[in-house]
Amino acid sequence: MCMQRAQNCAKLSAFAKSPVFSRENSITGTCFRINPMGTLNALMGDYGALQLRFWADVQDYSEASKRSPYHGFTVAFHDRDSYGSTLSSGYLMSPGSYYKVDLRMRKESREPPPSGHCDDSQPFTTYGNYSEGACIMECKDRVLNETCGCVNVVPPINTLNYTSCTLKQWATCGLKTYLDWHERYTNPDSENELPSETMCRCHLPCTETNYEAKVSSSDVPMSYADKMFENKNVQNWMQSISDPELGINYNTSRDIKDNMMVLEVMFSSSQISQVKEFVKYTTNNLLGDIGGVLGLFLGASLFTILEFFQFIIMSIAKYCCMWTPGGRKKLDAAEMS
Repeated sequence: MCMQRAQNCAKLSAFAKSPVFSRENSITGTCFRINPMGTLNALMGDYGALQLRFWADVQDYSEASKRSPYHGFTVAFHDRDSYGSTLSSGYLMSPGSYYKVDLRMRKESREPPPSGHCDDSQPFTTYGNYSEGACIMECKDRVLNETCGCVNVVPPINTLNYTSCTLKQWATCGLKTYLDWHERYTNPDSENELPSETMCRCHLPCTETNYEAKVSSSDVPMSYADKMFENKNVQNWMQSISDPELGINYNTSRDIKDNMMVLEVMFSSSQISQVKEFVKYTTNNLLGDIGGVLGLFLGASLFTILEFFQFIIMSIAKYCCMWTPGGRKKLDAAEMS
């Protein structure tokens, strides 16, 4: 459920012609993108906070998931034109908790080659705007497709027409290839080489938009769950997702506390943090410093350096080519007689 200013997001004018969320498959599981089209503009403070409620459905977890030391959701904050992977980033959030997140936009610009090391050759990828993470995911897909003819998860922007691996393809080829790729990427052959230089060659983008998040949390009180359970619509919804044949029953307020996670996202300030990388010491600075040192200790300047080179050239011409400033060769004694 999504709410802003105590109003359901589906009733907001921003979502009149666009969905509140989109559901996609990712390498870490089912992913829900909130505000996928970017139609909802951020409002500052608690007044414009976006409240999201998630249901974990813990009774439907597999036995392997139940033995995991954690369960719940991984939340990533990213630009709408990029598909942030929660594999290497994001915040782990568990059901039964209330989270409050304060976001601030941060824009970074880096110096392009040859003085810098960012990559501006590929603005878009199959995972949206170019980023180091998107480049790594593309590298993984490329290796899987070249080796097995399929990928584990089709990328969001499937311009290369990848196909998903079947269970047989994944069992016989895909899993081994993925583990080999992961080992090679995370363990470079040379101690002096970075992983990005040995395989995928993924550099940082020249321009990047990130969101800095300050997260605080508290437990969802039982009184909050009791109050929600009094709502008949909530009871009917819980009954609709129950499956007694599989032993899945949601019929108490305790089920709400064990499964529901509340996330409140807001911008406390409209200011944007900008970080710009630039070359502080250029070739012109170097030439200027060299000229200053020469002028200070030798009394030399650009003109004296040019005169010095002129002297060297004229000396070579004089003693090797019998050249005089007048432009005539010297005549030896035999020629004069």
